[in-house]
Amino acid sequence: MEVEIEFISSNILESKTNTQRMSYILNRIKKNKILVLERGLSSFDESRLIEETMKQIDEKFSGIEISTLKENNAKGVREKLIRILGGKPGGLTVIGPSRLIKKIKKEPERISLFAEFKDSGKK
Repeated sequence: MEVEIEFISSNILESKTNTQRMSYILNRIKKNKILVLERGLSSFDESRLIEETMKQIDEKFSGIEISTLKENNAKGVREKLIRILGGKPGGLTVIGPSRLIKKIKKEPERISLFAEFKDSGKK
């Protein structure tokens, strides 16, 4: 079976309420998709997503793996001003179903994801 990776524009998620964002993400992950979000999730959104995931775990859905790269290098005056004025941080988030993602290796400027699909009907 194939593994599908879906790249999601920040415009899609920004137009939704917090609850709608969580549902949107979880519905796609339950379809065995690995998501790459254009903009990193905030710490608050990550914790909400984990809470919602925990409520939905059953024999068919074992949970999620998540990793976010934050844009920590506000080097110039422009970047600092954007943050002061409430601009959203950059970065990206990778989320996928636990049963597909075997390992996430996070380094300061990149994420390596190792996925493997095992057909439950085969050994």
